[in-house]
Amino acid sequence: MSLLGKQIKLKGISQKGKNRVREHGSDWTVFAETDQVLFQPNKGGPWLFIGPVGTAQDGKASRWVRSFDDADFQVVVQVA
Repeated sequence: MSLLGKQIKLKGISQKGKNRVREHGSDWTVFAETDQVLFQPNKGGPWLFIGPVGTAQDGKASRWVRSFDDADFQVVVQVA
């Protein structure tokens, strides 16, 4: 299921993730998807490039998260 262009909710798991959600909110937009990323070549995807709702793709808060089993976040798919 492709999430490209859709909105998701993030739940912080680690302290880093909780801080990010507190600072930027829990609603994020998916800008890109891929099966592999260069910074973690041994972990398969899907990986989602996301940013807080209402921000540009190149904003400071944008980041890559693994759609499942991410160390910092739990990704919750929003039903439209």
